[in-house]
Amino acid sequence: MHLALALSWVLLAGTTTVSLAAQISLEATGSLSADTVGQGDVFELYVEIRVPSGSAVYFPDTVPSAFGLESFRAVDWESEAFGDGGILTLNYPLIAFQIGLIPVPGLDVFIGPATGIEGPSFHTGSVIGEWDGVATDSGLEALEQIPVARQAVWIASPIQLGDISAGLEPKLPSDVLGANWDWLSLVVIVSLSIVLLVAIAPMVRKMLTDQGDNPVLHATSLGRDPALVRWQAALDELDRILSLGLHLNEDVEEFYGRSSRAVRTYVEGLDTAWGPSFTSSELMLQLCRGVNGSSVNLYGSMDVAEVVKFGRLRPDADSAESDWRVLRNWVEESRTIES
Repeated sequence: MHLALALSWVLLAGTTTVSLAAQISLEATGSLSADTVGQGDVFELYVEIRVPSGSAVYFPDTVPSAFGLESFRAVDWESEAFGDGGILTLNYPLIAFQIGLIPVPGLDVFIGPATGIEGPSFHTGSVIGEWDGVATDSGLEALEQIPVARQAVWIASPIQLGDISAGLEPKLPSDVLGANWDWLSLVVIVSLSIVLLVAIAPMVRKMLTDQGDNPVLHATSLGRDPALVRWQAALDELDRILSLGLHLNEDVEEFYGRSSRAVRTYVEGLDTAWGPSFTSSELMLQLCRGVNGSSVNLYGSMDVAEVVKFGRLRPDADSAESDWRVLRNWVEESRTIES
């Protein structure tokens, strides 16, 4: 009976004593700021450590998470002189969400010599060591481990028995909102909302405009043949690219890029399986098998476009326009092949 009482007292106090060396005793005592807290309230786990002079102390930044409980922020610490050493107090803020008796996990503190260790210093030449280095250090056996016993805290529900017996009901909106407004906050909220709407409006208009400018979607809504509209859109886009005169202004790379992109977009619409994941070479191979195996010139011009885009080839204006014409002729003739 006496033994059971003694063990219970040690667990509740959370005190552990370990021998660092001959006639030197290390103590780590854990305690809670309260034994009962409300659900969602912040409370603290205090760990008090007796530290000999010239020691390095290693401790984790947070308490291990447990069911219904976690650290609220990183640990704080303070120290005071005591004898020929000092007392280091760790403060771990915690928060619990589960109602009832919740266990607060224990933790391990390590102490070793401060020689060659860098970190914040406190009384009699002791320092705070880097925990990350200790957690993965193969030389942990050279340090003294001080386990801090786990605690327990009662988390009270915000709903009391008296509330339930009195017939707890949700409040009316008028009770929740109330009439005592902070007008300055209200003005700020309304102003920010207006600014947000003004900022979003152009993007919404652009999205709606882009949808309206999509010829395939527009044709579908009007009951027209989407394939015919896509074919005409590809021809119009190629004509527009030529009219820009990019190849005449020595911007051959952009000229080839836009032209091949227009053909790719058109070809991808011929089969849903021919998506953007295909390279131009792969797309041409699929096209050769499925649609137009005789368009050797198309594949040659698309290959040239790939080399121009990703290499150093820069054809002259006449060659570029000749390749463009091959692309356009194929698109124009593909309507009969597709049908």
